[in-house]
Amino acid sequence: MTRLWMTLLGGLLGAATCGATGPDVIVTSITGIANYDSEDPSGAGDFIDAFSVGTIACNAGDETLVLSGDDHRHAVIRQGMFRLCNGRFEQIGTSWVRHVYPASNDPGACGMVCQDPQVPGFELRSGCSDPNTASLNGDRVHTGPASDVNAFTGAFPYPIPLYPATGTIAQRLQVRHADLDPLLNPGASYFVQAHYVHPGDAAAANGDDNASFAPVTITRSPTANTYTGTGVPPEFVRGQRRPAVYAWQDADPAVVVSEARVPGEGLFILAAKATDRGAGIWHYEYALQNLDSDRCGGAFRIPLPLGALVREAGFHGVRSHSGEIWDNTDWFFNVEPDSISWSTVPYAANADANAVRWSTLYNFRFDANAGPAETRATLGLFKPGTPSEISIATLGPSTDFMDCNANGILDACDVGCDPVLCAPPCAASGDCNDNLIPDECEPDCNANGTPDSCDVSGGVSVDCDDNGVPDECDPDCDGDGIPDACEPVADTDADGVNDCDDLCPLTTPPGACLCPELDRCCFPVGFCIDNYPRSLCIAQGGTPDCLEAPCRDGCLIGDFDKDGDRDLFDAGGLQSCFSGDGQSPGFLTPSAECLLRFDFDDDGDVDPADLVEFASVMNGPD
Repeated sequence: MTRLWMTLLGGLLGAATCGATGPDVIVTSITGIANYDSEDPSGAGDFIDAFSVGTIACNAGDETLVLSGDDHRHAVIRQGMFRLCNGRFEQIGTSWVRHVYPASNDPGACGMVCQDPQVPGFELRSGCSDPNTASLNGDRVHTGPASDVNAFTGAFPYPIPLYPATGTIAQRLQVRHADLDPLLNPGASYFVQAHYVHPGDAAAANGDDNASFAPVTITRSPTANTYTGTGVPPEFVRGQRRPAVYAWQDADPAVVVSEARVPGEGLFILAAKATDRGAGIWHYEYALQNLDSDRCGGAFRIPLPLGALVREAGFHGVRSHSGEIWDNTDWFFNVEPDSISWSTVPYAANADANAVRWSTLYNFRFDANAGPAETRATLGLFKPGTPSEISIATLGPSTDFMDCNANGILDACDVGCDPVLCAPPCAASGDCNDNLIPDECEPDCNANGTPDSCDVSGGVSVDCDDNGVPDECDPDCDGDGIPDACEPVADTDADGVNDCDDLCPLTTPPGACLCPELDRCCFPVGFCIDNYPRSLCIAQGGTPDCLEAPCRDGCLIGDFDKDGDRDLFDAGGLQSCFSGDGQSPGFLTPSAECLLRFDFDDDGDVDPADLVEFASVMNGPD
């Protein structure tokens, strides 16, 4: 909430004054997305779609931004597409760069006063904007590989080399069909990013806010083998000035995001999430985005507790294409006793190896038998220089000594005799599920000496709701051996209270215990509203009149003999329970049964107010 408030506040302040010293190019809107015909370059059925996004760029600084077509003083724009699916945020597509010049100097889009509005030329004036349609940003006349650009300094070769393009997808924002297919990516959300780089902006140290993202809807064409992007909210980007990795945290507050700068150079952003898989196993997911570092990322390391079990290690990187010189070989990983790391081929062996280049996002993931804690990841820098690595605060497995049974022996040595880790005594504990956690430390709800997960996996117990708990330990109100979560619980009299909780399971009229949708709602400030929606009442902090009335424990309030109505027999019960006004001499506290049946107003007695309420609901003679 604090970060969101500061973002909004910064946008409001920027609307009044120039927020940056020097020129500062930002993306204030992503205005649409264009689609191009699919191609299958490999000939193996691996089809690829191409896209481009429209942008409105703005000069949020207090000096003019030169956009010259006659020298190197202009901007380049790079585009990317990202996917959030099943708790993973990955970059699935990227483009070459397009050289951007001149500028239209439109007013209004920046939230600032535009200097010299509507005067087009080779300068983007302070407070003015320059819109580019999706089709214009997809034009390939003035494009070049991203490897030509130093994103931190804004430098690139000039004159611009010519890179002819053939077909429809070359040089554009390319995405494989397999990364868009809804059958392969159920429930996925997609995002596009636009990232500007300019030498004047970089010289003014204003490069951290040059990338912005927006959600986009991806659908498959019903008539052709292609995908379409639609639904970019035009105003979504305004004021955010954030790269796409923040979309993951926006969608999932459990995601932790940290920023780390290479000293005297560019910026990396690391997002992380830890997920409990059960049985003592945690999944760790990382997304590392290089905003503008020319030194790039070449290795990534997460500390581990001594003797930790690591499984399902994985890597994902976005693919270079269209003759880009960068390699696409996946990183390899290595597990040491105290860490897990991934790395690409060293710079000395291949300067064009698959490093985390500017405006790209790479992923690292693994499972471990240690819960999360604050830790520091180590990012090895790809290109030579000082320092050779930087540290980034993040989430990772706790590195505390793993001794769950407090016997002074490492858990891994309790269950085995690893010659590197363990000295005798060792291997004194069982480990039925091979997770390096002694069996005596794991949940055993039925106290049979075997961890619950092994009762289930070994067929000793059934787990019908797949919650990791044997069925015999789950709630089973009717005692039939089937957990409540796996069968509908009976409500014989259809009064809205299941038989397990119903003290009058056969007699209360159908629906009688359900509160009305429109109810009287009372608020703490001292006023009530009749016929107010219950859900809205509760959401706004009010108290509905109908909390448990007209029933308690499945019995109508006032139905003392539990026959389903409130008649003269019940009136007799009321008389025997009557306790007066609570103040008179001889006042007696009514029994719990009397309060349950006749204390309509829940004030702790059965008094004249309850008599009046009973009279209003009594059915008449039996």
